[in-house]
Amino acid sequence: MLASIDIGTNTIRCLVVSSGKDVLTPKYVDVKIIRLGENFMKEGVITEASILRLKDALNHYSKKIEEFGIKRDEVAVAGTSVLRDAPNAKDILEYIRKEFGFNVRIISGEKEALVTLAGIASCFGNLKEFYALDIGGGSTEYACFKSGRPLWKYSLNMGVVHLTEGVVKSDPVSSYDLSKMEEYIDNNLNSLKRRILKSGYKFEPLNLLGTAGTATTLAMVDLELGIYDRLKVHGYVLKKRNIGKIYKKFIGKKAFERLNITGVEKGREDLVLAGTAIMLKSMNFFGTDSLTVSECGLLEGLIGYNI
Repeated sequence: MLASIDIGTNTIRCLVVSSGKDVLTPKYVDVKIIRLGENFMKEGVITEASILRLKDALNHYSKKIEEFGIKRDEVAVAGTSVLRDAPNAKDILEYIRKEFGFNVRIISGEKEALVTLAGIASCFGNLKEFYALDIGGGSTEYACFKSGRPLWKYSLNMGVVHLTEGVVKSDPVSSYDLSKMEEYIDNNLNSLKRRILKSGYKFEPLNLLGTAGTATTLAMVDLELGIYDRLKVHGYVLKKRNIGKIYKKFIGKKAFERLNITGVEKGREDLVLAGTAIMLKSMNFFGTDSLTVSECGLLEGLIGYNI
């Protein structure tokens, strides 16, 4: 039995799998919205309230992992965007090590993209060439997989928590804030495209796979799933025209009103607007009209890389 934990800016996720013949079989999968990066843009540190939510989640996961007979120091635990940036991250990680026995590795944005690629590829065994999109709370990762290997990978400091708290000041969103948010995304993606083209890579039509909360939430909304169903969400193909319709629906509602839209989970209602904007802009970036949702990503990659 193997386990991994991903401590992100908005969520914390845990995966327990059994392994045999290079196949990972999920035995336990869970995600909790803890908003670790809440008010980070304002306060400049991870706040005590956020740390308490992290502690509660780790307490739950540590007990669950022990039920499977896994030693805590053998769990692959990664910290991403907000833990990369926060000046008090070192103290938090030391506390986690002493209190829970987890050795948390803070991974770079490019490493996160690379490990996510490996995780996605592990669940789509016959797919050797694809683009990957991982929209997180603090950053968004872009990568290209060619001939069964990662060709390029980039991380942008453009996540749904930081973007929402930093730009979206109105509820429902005003036309000014919406324009400002979309302009911010465009500027980041234009800069990224210049970097990729400068490297000599020429964009080509490849399948686009998306992982993490925005992709799964949009799949649930499109499928009108009131209750999360991993089997229905994984591999679901989202059409850009449908995402555009959902985006317009989000724009016209206050955050709390989005909870009345089937598929929107509590804790994501204020973030889905920014996430959907990033996804639509990213699909334009890759020149594609569809995105395949992957339930596999960083968690599976962490186990494969044994980080």
